[in-house]
Amino acid sequence: MSTPTANLPRLGVALRRWETVSPLELFFDLVFVLAITQCTALMADDPTWAGLGRGLLVLGLLWWSWVGYAWLTSVVDPDEGPVRLVLFVAMAALLVTSLCVPGAFGDLSVIFAVAYGVVRAAHIALFVLASRDDPGLRHSVAGLAASTAIGVAVLVVGSLLDRNARAALWAAALMFDMGGPLVIDPSGGAWFPATSPRGTA
Repeated sequence: MSTPTANLPRLGVALRRWETVSPLELFFDLVFVLAITQCTALMADDPTWAGLGRGLLVLGLLWWSWVGYAWLTSVVDPDEGPVRLVLFVAMAALLVTSLCVPGAFGDLSVIFAVAYGVVRAAHIALFVLASRDDPGLRHSVAGLAASTAIGVAVLVVGSLLDRNARAALWAAALMFDMGGPLVIDPSGGAWFPATSPRGTA
């Protein structure tokens, strides 16, 4: 006798089996390009060493997020149902993030932090989908999700403070987002399967 949940469709992802970049990926990368070029507007608004440092900090946040998506879309099929949906959510949040970059240390800091948090949450959602049939990867995703959540929370808190305190907390958030999984779960094993990034052999 089948249970009610046995007949429900199972959300999963298809692994990528080709090296051609899809139009969706190109569009997604273009949104990232917009966000990254906005860093020049942020630095131009305050042409000092401190302004340069703040611009590089925001650039670091965006770069780290892009690296995660670039790797993950090299593994899963970006045109497959749930992956496509999550990517569209991420693109919408990333567009808001990019528009807020010039004001990330001004009046738009909270919106920037929250929108960036949605971008990172969508990345974790893609990882959850990709790890459904891989217990080892799923275990690693739990540590990655925890560090990302803490990093985003610190980012949001920092967005409520003055410029200098905000820069310090955002730098801490970026460092923890990048290295946190190794602290939270040092025995978690390999974080990523042995798959080449998009466009490489």
